[in-house]
Amino acid sequence: MRVQIVNRYVQSALNVIAKETGLPVQRGGLLLEGNPYITEDITAVIGVSGQLSGSLYLSMSNQVALKIISTILGQETKELDELGQSGVAEMANVIAGTAGIVLAEEGIATVISPPLVLVGPGAHLFTVEIQRLVVPLTTAHGEVRLHVAVREAV
Repeated sequence: MRVQIVNRYVQSALNVIAKETGLPVQRGGLLLEGNPYITEDITAVIGVSGQLSGSLYLSMSNQVALKIISTILGQETKELDELGQSGVAEMANVIAGTAGIVLAEEGIATVISPPLVLVGPGAHLFTVEIQRLVVPLTTAHGEVRLHVAVREAV
């Protein structure tokens, strides 16, 4: 996986989270993680196809999700109900879509799938034959992890 591609998704995540929350976001170091990925409290999954194939995950603890959604909505959210889950899904969707626009401008056309949200820790996700790179993104509300598991389509 080319570093340029991963960086487009990471930069998109930094920009979207900062814009939506109005808070600074710090990028952590790039981690290569193996299979399976065991989900956190909430994980949004976006499929990527076109000239790339694979998935993008945005994962976080329930507490971090509640704080981020509360900040975005401008009101306290006490449970991760349908509205909160939708907020996490939309954040992942905007990250993938924004990165897709930049990649298209660079000649790499992608299509994203509607987000799938997994609620509850412990599901096992496998990125078969695709490396998964993880970037921790630290906010004032805690850590959000961006997982990029894409490769050039064959």
